[in-house]
Amino acid sequence: MINGRDNTRNRFTQMMRFLKLRIFHAGDSPHRIALGVALGLFVGWSPALGFHILIVLALSILLRANKLAALASVWITNPFTFVPVYYPSYLLGRKLLLLFGFKSSVSNKPIHELLGEFNLSQFLTGFFHIDFWKGLFTFLWAKGIELWLGCTIIGLLAAVAGYFVTYYLINRHRSANPHRRFSRRHKKT
Repeated sequence: MINGRDNTRNRFTQMMRFLKLRIFHAGDSPHRIALGVALGLFVGWSPALGFHILIVLALSILLRANKLAALASVWITNPFTFVPVYYPSYLLGRKLLLLFGFKSSVSNKPIHELLGEFNLSQFLTGFFHIDFWKGLFTFLWAKGIELWLGCTIIGLLAAVAGYFVTYYLINRHRSANPHRRFSRRHKKT
């Protein structure tokens, strides 16, 4: 048991070291890094499964955001967080549509079946089969409005919060550790 704790602690230490060296001390401005995190969170929350990385790379190039921060934060949605990210988003979108008088023509039964039968191993193995993607797109077509609306709202909130928190943390860390700041201008070739 102690070995497991040590390995977990060691991985966490390595992750924090990576975060400090590659994100906090990157040769980019705090704005560009925070914008990358915000873009990654927003795109990661979208139900555009399979296209997150392409979308976030295109947006980070277009908006001149830090690509590494965007790619790291887009992984907020992964096979382990699929249900906790998309189900509340769907529920929010559904409530908002009902609040404004839109009725869904499809019952909630398919979403409850999908979540009830969700199995990580089946998700990971099915991910590489065309039948998985056909079923997913059929489901998203039937429930797409509720899901997209909820994901857009929660994704925007997460992006705004992520931007300000990241911006604050980077500025705070850099002012506390000015001697460790990494700059492309001072990098030896």
